[in-house]
Amino acid sequence: MTNETLKTANTTLKRHPERGVHEFETIAAILDEGLVCHIGFVSDGQPFVVPTSYGRDGETLYVHGSSASRMLRTLTQGVPMCLTVTLIDGLVFARSVFHNSVNYRSVVVLGTVQEVTGDEKLHGLHVITEHMMRARQRRRS
Repeated sequence: MTNETLKTANTTLKRHPERGVHEFETIAAILDEGLVCHIGFVSDGQPFVVPTSYGRDGETLYVHGSSASRMLRTLTQGVPMCLTVTLIDGLVFARSVFHNSVNYRSVVVLGTVQEVTGDEKLHGLHVITEHMMRARQRRRS
């Protein structure tokens, strides 16, 4: 995946574009450090944002959820989604409230999901579990 394939009209920053990075290594590092993602989608005209766990295997993201949930029932129909992960690095307090700020790193992933079944579903669950509780699966084997 090249830097140019990660940068699209929808992912190009308008305000302070110098702060944005579209390199896969930077994106992967943020995804690997985060624990919870938020998935945004629209169902029946109503927007929803749902927090959930996730895991990354190379360029593939696996998200956790019940097949009976509104989120997965909607997303497996090809509805566009937005997945975000945010890491708070620090709070900046200034004398003036207009200069207070938050230092953070974030990833925004736009796209659609693909339902996984069989062995890949088991692999995805393993990836998510490893991401959330590093080395847990190795100890239990």
